[in-house]
Amino acid sequence: MSGRGPRKRLVTGSIVDPAGTLNAFETDKLITDIPTQYIQLDPAVRAFTLNSVRYLMTPTNAVTYELILLKGASLDDIESLSNIVWRSGAAMASGTPYKRCNNEDELPIDVLLDEPGKLYYLQLWTGATGNTTGFVEVEGIELLNRR
Repeated sequence: MSGRGPRKRLVTGSIVDPAGTLNAFETDKLITDIPTQYIQLDPAVRAFTLNSVRYLMTPTNAVTYELILLKGASLDDIESLSNIVWRSGAAMASGTPYKRCNNEDELPIDVLLDEPGKLYYLQLWTGATGNTTGFVEVEGIELLNRR
């Protein structure tokens, strides 16, 4: 017996809408709305350390946006930030690729999802979203012994 414990697995997830036809990035909800869209993680873990977020969105009718990742699909209170995992910050430029990783914007961060494998997201736009092309990619490491 080697004495090693179980191996931690790489956790990845992405949503890509290169033509803007999937309506993947068409939501413009209040922070207190229930999110309906999520990034499917592989493997479908419940707990992981989020190490990296890459994203780009190009809405036709908006200039800037904010991307928000959430641990579940439930109502949130903007004051408590109880459901929010990570925020890009307001006024991200349309059409500019961004990458956030360790030691940037509060990453890495441990995440305990409400539903295994589902990392919910919202976007806040400066205008109507229109036909939005883009992608969001996340990467992390599984947290063991977290339920």
